[in-house]
Amino acid sequence: MKKLPYWIAPCLLLPMAGCSATSVIASQRFVLVNDPTGISDKIPSSALALDTRTGQLCYTLPGDFTNSRPLPLCSDLARKNP
Repeated sequence: MKKLPYWIAPCLLLPMAGCSATSVIASQRFVLVNDPTGISDKIPSSALALDTRTGQLCYTLPGDFTNSRPLPLCSDLARKNP
């Protein structure tokens, strides 16, 4: 039986040293609200999100609809709570 080359061990262990599946899933921070009409008819469909770290609703973009419900921008939440 032949011995394996010395460089084979690191190559076999390298895939185990990568990112785990939980760290990839946990990195999703903001989840879009599919139908915000239940909250307000003035909010467009892609303008409202849930911050999964703080549990707070936020706007994904500024606009005239932000006066109807005072919520922070998602970018502000990301800066305040990294």
